[in-house]
Amino acid sequence: MRVLVTGAGDFLGRRLLAALRRNLPPASRILGIDRRPQPPLDGVTLLDVDPFDADRLTAAVIDFDPTFVFHLAALASVARSSETPAYAWRADLLGTLNLAEAVARTRATLVFLSSTVVYGEAFRGTPRPDESVTPRPDTISGRTKNACEYILRDVLATAGVKHLVLRAANYIGPGQSETFVAASFAGQIARIERGLAPPNVAVGDLAAARDFIDVSDMTAACLRVLDRVGELRDGSIFNVGTGVLTPVSAILDAFRGLTEIRFTVDVAPDRARPTGVRSQGCDPSAFMAATEWIPAIPLARSLQAMLDAARLRVG
Repeated sequence: MRVLVTGAGDFLGRRLLAALRRNLPPASRILGIDRRPQPPLDGVTLLDVDPFDADRLTAAVIDFDPTFVFHLAALASVARSSETPAYAWRADLLGTLNLAEAVARTRATLVFLSSTVVYGEAFRGTPRPDESVTPRPDTISGRTKNACEYILRDVLATAGVKHLVLRAANYIGPGQSETFVAASFAGQIARIERGLAPPNVAVGDLAAARDFIDVSDMTAACLRVLDRVGELRDGSIFNVGTGVLTPVSAILDAFRGLTEIRFTVDVAPDRARPTGVRSQGCDPSAFMAATEWIPAIPLARSLQAMLDAARLRVG
């Protein structure tokens, strides 16, 4: 088996590469590509390839001749995509189109990590949509992810290349960028504990609710797809999450219980997501039924691990 992972240096990508190394048969080969050079990882070949460079990307894919591709490379932050819309469209669409055209020249199966943000305005009527709900993206991130789903369907179908789409919920865990809400809380609290910041935590919309899933559970979901790929229909779309909506206020309250310091809360409007839809979850039952996967890590354990990691980083 030869498995290629794009976005090798991203939050999920690095973990997936390590998990593949641990779980694949010894004779398997693993290639991770990223636009920036990455630290070495035992048992994994790493290449810095700009996805905008179609010729170099195609050469890398053809030379490796993958049997399986995980396409993770994208701008994951909804806020960052909104701040740099032109770059977000180029990064997501051009990178995906170049990869699709390269993979179309192989016999690989491609799995695209999309996002539940594609549902957008549909969340208003269905806070936990299943895959039958038509996406109505209301952010740049949602629109680019949804467009990438169409690109892959159209390009790969004509080439006879199988592909699957995983619409991931909000995955969290230690080491995540502080552009994401739970990581932001953990980092701010760790700095307050060390006396590096005043006892004030900046927050966005605490009434917002999301489906938070541990990054290790998301990694396990990807591995399960690898195991069950022969049973999954070409073009299948699956939501991957816990199925539980958790208010952001509950995340902050949980962190309060994990620290001895006391802090006040400062509402910062610029920290709110650029959408008026507050409750955004998903129904992952179809994926669970198709793969027999279930999330295993409680939210409390994820938050403790995030705070511990933030403390180490600050210390």
